[in-house]
Amino acid sequence: MPSDHELVNFSQDYELNYVLNKVGKRQTETNRAALRKLGAELKNQLGRATLTHSQLYQHVKNRLALLE
Repeated sequence: MPSDHELVNFSQDYELNYVLNKVGKRQTETNRAALRKLGAELKNQLGRATLTHSQLYQHVKNRLALLE
């Protein structure tokens, strides 16, 4: 099981802002909402309750057009 440090906390804006910064997108409420939606989608696909940062980055990189 990954450590807490490796897991994404979708309720913390600063964590979502970090993801947005890493993929070169703006830190807006719209983008954070889109990340939450993408995260829920990926959790559902993987059948998991939590995601690691690396899982989310990979998923987001394939869907950059959905972000501002």
